[in-house]
Amino acid sequence: MFKACSSHYEVTGSGDPLLVLMGQSTGPDGRGALIGGLARHYTVITHDQRGTGRSQKVPEGFPIATLAADAVGLLDHLGIAKAHLLCHSTGCGMGQVIAANHPGRVDKLVLAAPWAYADDHLANVQALRKAAAAALAPEFYARFNALLLFPPEFRRAHAAGFARAAVHAREHPHDATAIAARLDAILAFDARPLWPAIKCPTLVLVSRDDQIMPAWFGIDAARAIAGARLVEFDGGGHMFPESRTEAFLEAVTAFLSLQ
Repeated sequence: MFKACSSHYEVTGSGDPLLVLMGQSTGPDGRGALIGGLARHYTVITHDQRGTGRSQKVPEGFPIATLAADAVGLLDHLGIAKAHLLCHSTGCGMGQVIAANHPGRVDKLVLAAPWAYADDHLANVQALRKAAAAALAPEFYARFNALLLFPPEFRRAHAAGFARAAVHAREHPHDATAIAARLDAILAFDARPLWPAIKCPTLVLVSRDDQIMPAWFGIDAARAIAGARLVEFDGGGHMFPESRTEAFLEAVTAFLSLQ
């Protein structure tokens, strides 16, 4: 049953509304460059998912459909009838639910590193992440997660930032139970039944070296969603909106500006 929950949100920039739906992970430099680049062209809306960040503290692991309902509720709260959706990772599940079930609320849909369902690869990766969260000290879990999320070249170029992030993790330990609940919600979600109902202009972006949600998921989505466009990055890992920010912004803004 859906139960409303107060969420922390931020609005920046000007122009057409753009709701940004992301997962929990981020790199040492955060999403500042990404959000700042988007805010040059759009009114960018971000929020912390229920139970996370500065939002109301409730148990985590809610179904993707509940997180999507929270996002629609945020648009209602802001008086926004229709917005572009820019989604990455977990946010792609939320965005697809909204686009399929509330088509009048979505102008254009961007899916970066989506997943389709819990195939063997995703199930194994998430099981490994849950086991690592339970077994590793916070500093080492942060380093382990960085190995999965970012390519070697990016980690090398930002070694000092990742080292600081590991120290921060040691001082602010992760919650292995909450991590497992969030990952289980991802595994329980299946986007495939939603694809025929998504009619808005859609851009799918994937990275060929994504170890979390491999490119095949996005390729399948782009083939199944009517009229969807596909952009394949030759690298950048799962976090390519952060590791390849300039190229990512170029692709996204070009698509969103299409008439």
